[in-house]
Amino acid sequence: MQNHWLRELHRLAWLLAASAALGLASGYPLLFLLLGLALYSGWMLWQLRRIHDWLKADQAGEPPHGHGIWGYVFDRIYRLQKDQQSIREKLEADVEYLHASFTSLSDAVVMINRHGMIDWCNPAAVRFLGLRLPVDLRQPIVNLLRDPRFVDYFEQGHFADPVIISAPIDQERTLSVHITRFGQGNYLLFARDISEILRLEQMRKDFVSNVSHELRTPLTVLAGYIDNFSLFADRNPAMKKPLEQMAQNARRMENLLRDLLELSRLETLSNETHKSQVNLQQLLAMIAEDARASLVAGESRTISVDCDGPVNIFGHATELHSALSNLVVNACKYTHDGGRIDVRCWQDDKGVHVAVIDDGIGIDPLEIPRLTERFYRSDRSRSINTGGTGLGLAIVKRILQRHEAELEITSALGKGSRFICHFPLHRAVGAGTIQQLVQQ
Repeated sequence: MQNHWLRELHRLAWLLAASAALGLASGYPLLFLLLGLALYSGWMLWQLRRIHDWLKADQAGEPPHGHGIWGYVFDRIYRLQKDQQSIREKLEADVEYLHASFTSLSDAVVMINRHGMIDWCNPAAVRFLGLRLPVDLRQPIVNLLRDPRFVDYFEQGHFADPVIISAPIDQERTLSVHITRFGQGNYLLFARDISEILRLEQMRKDFVSNVSHELRTPLTVLAGYIDNFSLFADRNPAMKKPLEQMAQNARRMENLLRDLLELSRLETLSNETHKSQVNLQQLLAMIAEDARASLVAGESRTISVDCDGPVNIFGHATELHSALSNLVVNACKYTHDGGRIDVRCWQDDKGVHVAVIDDGIGIDPLEIPRLTERFYRSDRSRSINTGGTGLGLAIVKRILQRHEAELEITSALGKGSRFICHFPLHRAVGAGTIQQLVQQ
């Protein structure tokens, strides 16, 4: 570029020198200098006109032929245009590829700009969301999906979890809607039909509940006859061991049915809204005392309870007793004789926390994510020899969900386990006062 400018300055210098020479020869040097400058200016204006006409007529066409600095300018603009055209074609190809990919999806996909207006949608969005093309393009998405749950979800901007809504064109169809951000403030909406999944889940719940109810009565009859026969086992020693095994397995089946019915009951209920006050310090002291009393004769565990004062929360006392007792009893089961279980309760600016910590056999960290699944047992920490049903932690998780709480599990093999229940701050009695102190 610098060389072109130098050559252009040389050309101007030669023109002025020639004009000056002619002016000296004719006796009018100033006039010829002005004529030389006028000629150079006219040539520059002509080049500007050429580039203007070229850009106005067809930017993709071949540039006009030029000399000196103008030849460089024409070629440079032409190369920039070619680069921009290549970039534009690549972007258009990428967009077309995305459109083709999204078009083939069975889920609804809607592209939304930063102003909340629809830029594009696939055919599934037309079927599931009732969008009309091209009428609904550039229309606000909240004007077309008016379900209050979706409107709140979109306006709040918290898209970590999907929102469940009814399909606008079919109220019997249920959609799971998830939004992600992309680009500079744009949104990508995915909607999936989960009606069949919900139907199968409800069928599973109904099946478990019905089977549990139907088996309860015959199992009770069998357990009763086994108990009666056991009274006469001394007369026939050969029957003593089989009757003990039958009684043990009958009790296991009764416990399993009891937990199944309890889990089914909890799953049919919405999140807990009961506003009775529960004193966690008293509740945990009662649970610890019951756990000590339930230990096998000859075995001992050190069970301590440490609370930061009388911490009270709003909730259902019976359900909280069931959940926290389950954690303490599990800690006793999987802690060796002479081991220690620490039960702690405290409150801070994040909420109320209850921890059950033991120094038992521990759990493989790889198995922790599955511990709250139904019937899941790890090879070591969930052995069938403990007599558990495999539903305890599933019940704990559901009870905590009903109280808007979360269960945190940390453990390592041979190093014990830590189960912490995190209750939100608004569940704490007097949470408003605490929040004001924190803000101050």
